[in-house]
Amino acid sequence: MKCKPFVFWITFLMLTAATINADDIPVTIEFQGVIPNGGRVFVAIYYSADSYRNGNGPIDQWAWIESTAETVRVEMLIPEGECVVSGHQDANGNGHLDFGAFGMPLENIALSNYGGRGIPGNFNKLKVPVYRGVGAISVHLYKVRL
Repeated sequence: MKCKPFVFWITFLMLTAATINADDIPVTIEFQGVIPNGGRVFVAIYYSADSYRNGNGPIDQWAWIESTAETVRVEMLIPEGECVVSGHQDANGNGHLDFGAFGMPLENIALSNYGGRGIPGNFNKLKVPVYRGVGAISVHLYKVRL
C-alpha cells in the first residue's frame, strides 16, 4: 500500500517534465501604465503570425496578473525565437476586452512595439525577439487613440 503514493508521484513528475521544453527561456513580462486595483491585467503570448492574426487566433500562452501597482510583472517560459506580447486591463471584471464604436477597445491595451496611436499592425510589426539573456519584455498599457 505504501508503494502507491510513490508510484503516483514518480508518474506525475515524469509527465510534468515531459511537458516542459528544455529550450524555453524564462522571461519576465512587465506591464507599465497599470491602474492599481483597476482590474486584473490579461497577458497573451503569440509565437507566430498564424496564431496572432490580429488577436483572433489561438493564444499560445496566457496569464492573469493582479493590478497591485502601476507596474506589474509575471514570469513566463517562452520558446526561443519571436513573439508578440498582448494584453489589456479588465477594468469591469468581465473576463474579456470590451469594444465600442468602430471596434475601438474600451479598456486599456498593450502590445509589444506599439505606442498607443493608430492601428497596431500585424505580427511582423509587433514581434519582439526572445533569446537567452533577454531577461524581460516591457509593454505599456494605452487607451487607444486614432
